[in-house]
Amino acid sequence: MLEQVDNLYVPLDERTLQRVQRTVEAIDRAARRWAQTVIDLLPKGLSIAEDEVYILGLFLAQQRRLNMEMDSRNPPETLRDRISRIFPLVPPAEDLSAVLATAHRIVASRLDSDIDRACQFFCQERGIPHNSEAAIDWRVAIRYLAQELHHIACRIDLKKDYYGSPHRFDMALRARDLSCEIVERRAAMIAAYRPAGPEQQPAAEHQTA
Repeated sequence: MLEQVDNLYVPLDERTLQRVQRTVEAIDRAARRWAQTVIDLLPKGLSIAEDEVYILGLFLAQQRRLNMEMDSRNPPETLRDRISRIFPLVPPAEDLSAVLATAHRIVASRLDSDIDRACQFFCQERGIPHNSEAAIDWRVAIRYLAQELHHIACRIDLKKDYYGSPHRFDMALRARDLSCEIVERRAAMIAAYRPAGPEQQPAAEHQTA
């Protein structure tokens, strides 16, 4: 059904290609929609910038997609599968594992690309090399907040039980605490590449001959 080319599985026919494309869009929408729900539930007045909230949402979607992939590795057995085991003449349902694996790799690559691009734009606007140690520390701080929020939020039905769940207080506290860490990393990153003013230049530069 799928052919491996350069470590990617490429559909061999149009029907399978369409199934992969539909699955990709479904996974991508579900992951990003869940991430946006978490973002909408964050406490107001967080000190992180709007662009950082956008990057946080991408990291949340990345975490959600990984969780979805792990869940898909043990899909529930269908009635057709059970019947085919009892009556071998009945063919089992089509194996979707290869399609799902391919779709998840595509979505993972798409999210990674979006994260890289967003972080690069953020740094370029401030004249900071996106691959510098300070920029990486700032990016790691955002990713860590996303991991912590995902760890808490995945225990809650966000649409039904959030406001009645004690976990929402944990989520709010972690968001406030770790957003301060992001702000500190951002300030350190900007300070490391801020052009030196006259008052920051060595005294020798101000001496006259």
